[in-house]
Amino acid sequence: MQNNHPKIDLKQVREDCYRLDTPDFEIPKEVKLFSHEKFTSVPEIHVNHIPPNGWTRIFRRCRTLFHFFYAIQLCFSTKRNSVLIINGSFGPLWIFVGMIRHLCRFQKRKFLLWDVFVEYKLGKEKRLKFFPFIKIKTEWKETIAGFSLKGFDLAVLWSKKQVPAHAKHFRLPEEMFIFLPYKANHSQWNPYNIEMGRFIFSGGNGKRDYRPLIEAVRGTCIPVIISATDPNVRKQIETLPNVMVLGAPEPAFAQLQAASEFIVVSMIDSGLKGGGEANFCNAMWHGKPVIACCNMAAEDYIIEGETGFIVSVGDAVLLRNRIQMLWNDPVKVRQMGKKAKEHALKFFTHERFVRRLLRLAFVLGDDGVK
Repeated sequence: MQNNHPKIDLKQVREDCYRLDTPDFEIPKEVKLFSHEKFTSVPEIHVNHIPPNGWTRIFRRCRTLFHFFYAIQLCFSTKRNSVLIINGSFGPLWIFVGMIRHLCRFQKRKFLLWDVFVEYKLGKEKRLKFFPFIKIKTEWKETIAGFSLKGFDLAVLWSKKQVPAHAKHFRLPEEMFIFLPYKANHSQWNPYNIEMGRFIFSGGNGKRDYRPLIEAVRGTCIPVIISATDPNVRKQIETLPNVMVLGAPEPAFAQLQAASEFIVVSMIDSGLKGGGEANFCNAMWHGKPVIACCNMAAEDYIIEGETGFIVSVGDAVLLRNRIQMLWNDPVKVRQMGKKAKEHALKFFTHERFVRRLLRLAFVLGDDGVK
């Protein structure tokens, strides 16, 4: 009897995640996918969307209770030989789903978490809104996050280095985590046909450190536009005669990327999670070389010397060298930008990412089919 199941397993995906892009990938009929999100960009793969029911919607004004009851609904709406796909950026939803998985037995079902957002190591202690005498400590949040993570069969991360970092931090086996490259969110839009301006661009709020960039362009005549929509981030950026600081939300942010000569992404060294992956992908999708000051994820996205350059976090001297090299060589900028565009189209579009994620869910679910 012919086996119609996928010919790749999780071990092979760990070795090379791009195996999921193979055109002859076979979808196992026994495995069904469920999610709280609608996946419409890959029409050949059906995902059963579970919207909040009437009981859950009663609590829509209370975010915590809403996600708690929605998590219960999601867990019990799955079926035998199914995979529940949860987006970790949806507030406490994934926390509750992981907890419920511990409390209730869901045999023959798999739980997949993507966009794991558990950056509690750098988080701040806070007090409850209605019970200010109770302080939520960082250690408590980490314990809760680790407990909930154990409720998932697999968690997707955006760089290879994040896998051992998360496993060590939460004392979990590395097999619980897997690397899939992130996407160019801007690829969902039509490309901007904007004439290139004579400036370089940098932007973003999360985990950005603009100090090396400021030092790199200090005393030069290179125009720099920095966009940060968070006022607190903007306050920390030293203004220079050749540096303009503003807050440009989408789509203005994307338009600035598309109009720039090249893009600089300057990150802090978080030690646990990245934060510039979408910026790398978007910049390349716009056909721009990327100079990334990043120790966590850049090497998984940028081809050194071809689609951009990778600089160690805080190295303003090397960053200055790379900026001046590109600024003084417009031909090289265009050549690298062309390669960056081709690289993004081949690996980092929104559609490719979603197809890769859903195929991973099938591989995970098929692994549990007996």
